[in-house]
Amino acid sequence: MSMKEIYSEEFNQASWDAFVHLFDELYAQVDPKWIERARVQKIPADVSQVLLCEMGEYTFKWLEKNIPALGDQSPVSYLETEEGTNELRAAILRMPR
Repeated sequence: MSMKEIYSEEFNQASWDAFVHLFDELYAQVDPKWIERARVQKIPADVSQVLLCEMGEYTFKWLEKNIPALGDQSPVSYLETEEGTNELRAAILRMPR
């Protein structure tokens, strides 16, 4: 089974929404330039909220890197489809904190 298939089976919208909500206050403090950059790059707002709060500006480099936990694909490649975006959301939920 591929990583994408695993993440696709794992994704739960309610869990993701609750997780994103944890970052609401912190996101208000994120540099507006980063938020705009994410918007221009068409990163979904919920994904950018989590990643910018956790990684700061490094988010933009991370999105372009091939990540072993993503089957050696870049996170940005997952954002090409809604299904892929949900798979990325599931992967983000699994990231160690």
